[in-house]
Amino acid sequence: MYRSLTFVAVIALLLTLGSCRSAKPLQRELNTLRSQMYYELTSPVYTGEVKDTVYMDFIDYSNMNYVTSIHRKGGYFIPLILFNLQRDNFSLLLGERSLNYLYREFLTEALLTECNSSTCFQLADNSDAMVNPDSVYRLEIKVRKNETVGGISILNILMLGLYWEYVESRSTIYHPSITDLLISVRLTHAGDCLLDKTYEIKYKQPVMGRNDFYETDALQASMDNMAESLSLSTKKIVETICQELNLVMTHEAQAGE
Repeated sequence: MYRSLTFVAVIALLLTLGSCRSAKPLQRELNTLRSQMYYELTSPVYTGEVKDTVYMDFIDYSNMNYVTSIHRKGGYFIPLILFNLQRDNFSLLLGERSLNYLYREFLTEALLTECNSSTCFQLADNSDAMVNPDSVYRLEIKVRKNETVGGISILNILMLGLYWEYVESRSTIYHPSITDLLISVRLTHAGDCLLDKTYEIKYKQPVMGRNDFYETDALQASMDNMAESLSLSTKKIVETICQELNLVMTHEAQAGE
C-alpha cells in the first residue's frame, strides 16, 4: 500500500510539473489577438460663438511597445497525495500592434473630437504643416509615458479519482488592468507660451463580467480589459486638457475684445 501511494504521489508530481506553462506558447497566442479602443463624447456641447482656431502639430510618438508581451510572474505549487494545486501567474504589457489604431492617431482623433465639441475654439489638425505655426495658436502634444499592464493566472488542479487515476481540471482568470499615462501640452501664440503643462493619470480598470476561461479566451479578455483601460484613461486626460485649453482661449478671446 505504501509503495502504491508513493507511486501515485510521484506520478502526480510529474503530471503537475509537466503541466507548468511557460510564457512562449502564450506569447504566440497573444500575437494573433486584437482589441478595440473607443472614445465616447460625454462633455456638454459648447453652443457659443467659435472665434479662434488652434493648430495642432503632428503627434509623432505613441511611446508604447509595438507587441503585447507576456512574462511569467511566479506562482505556487501545493503537492498532496489526493489533491494537487498549481497556480501560474503571468503579467501582460499592452503593445500598439494589438490595437485597432496607432495610439498617436487615436489620441489625435480624441483631441479633435473633444475640443471641437466642448470648447470655444476650433482645433485643426496641422500634421501636414500646411500652416506656419509661428503666426497662429499652436498646440504641441507629447506622450511622455504610456504603459498599460494586465495579467492572467492559470489554475491547475489534479484530483485522485475512485480508480486511482488522476483527473485534471484547469481554468484561467484575468486580473484588473492598470494604465499609467503622461501627456505634455504646450500652447503658444506668436512665440508667447500660454500653457505648458504635463498631465498624468493612473487608472485601474476592474474585471468585468464572468472570469473563468480557457487560456486563449482569458488572454483576449485581459487584452480587451487593457484596451478599455487605455481608452478610458485617454478620455479622462483629454477632457482635462480640453477644459484647460478652453479656459486659456476664453481669456484670449476676452483680452482681444
